[in-house]
Amino acid sequence: MPYHKKLALVASTVAATAIAIFSTSAVAADDDSKFEMVGIRLGMTPEQVVPVLKAHGIGGDRIYESRMAYSYSDGINHGLKTDDFLARITASKVEVLGNKRRDDSFELFFSPPPAGGKLVGVQRVIFNNVDPITGGQFRQALVDKYGSTSDATTGILNWKFGGGDMNCLSTNPKGVNVSLPSTDLRQKRGILDMVYRKAGGGKYRLDLFLHSRVKDLAQCASMLEYRLGTSKDNQPASRVEATMIDVQSWVKAELAANERVDKLRSEAVEKRVGKGNKPSL
Repeated sequence: MPYHKKLALVASTVAATAIAIFSTSAVAADDDSKFEMVGIRLGMTPEQVVPVLKAHGIGGDRIYESRMAYSYSDGINHGLKTDDFLARITASKVEVLGNKRRDDSFELFFSPPPAGGKLVGVQRVIFNNVDPITGGQFRQALVDKYGSTSDATTGILNWKFGGGDMNCLSTNPKGVNVSLPSTDLRQKRGILDMVYRKAGGGKYRLDLFLHSRVKDLAQCASMLEYRLGTSKDNQPASRVEATMIDVQSWVKAELAANERVDKLRSEAVEKRVGKGNKPSL
C-alpha cells in the first residue's frame, strides 16, 4: 500500500466525523458532479481518492491512513472489538519559497461498515502567503466553478445539493455554517449527535431532529462551504477553509454501524450466558 498507516482508533460508541458538498435546490441532480475539490467527490472509495491526491501533487509519503474499530461488551468481557476499518485519510503538500510557504491539506472521512468505505466528509485548508489572490478573486473563481450560492454571508459561501435543501448542521437550516464531527474521542460528538436529539437511556430519537424545522432526513442537503478568511474583496485570501459533507449517507452509515454493533453485543451476551457454570447449591 503506497501510503502509511497510523495507529487504529477504538471507539466505545459508534461515532464518526465528516463534512460534505451541498448545492442549491435549484441545481438539477445531474449537475451535482461539479461539486468536487481537485477531482475529489463524495462517494469515492479510498482506492479512488488516493490517485487523485497524487495527481494533485501530493507525494505518497504525505498521505496517511487512520483506522478505527468499535468496542463492545458482553457484560463481563469489556475488550471486545469489531474488525478495524479505514476511517480517515489525511494528506498535504507544502512548498517553501524563501521564508514563505504554500500549503494545501486534506482530511477525508469514510463511512463505517457495513455500509462503509465511501467518502462522506472532506476538510480542506489552503494556506498561501507567497502569492495569494484576493478575496474577491477567490469568490469569483468559486462562483464560476460551482454556480450561484445557496446562501452566503461575509466571507462564507455555501452550496446545497444532493436532493435535500436544508442545512441540518446549523441553527439556521437555510443558512451557512458547516462543521464536521469531532475526531477527538473525548468529545464524543459524532454525526448522529449533530443531527438528532437523544431520549432516555441515551438513545437517538430518529423522529426528533436537533433543529425543529427539520422533520425528515431526506430534507438534509449535502453541502460545500468555503470560508475565505477575509471579509474584504481587495484583501488577500491567504488562508481558505473548505468543507464538504454528505449528511444523509453519513447518518445512514452510522445507524447501520450502530445496529451491527448492537447485534454483535447481543450475540456475545448470548454466547457468554450459554457457557455459564451453575454454582453448587
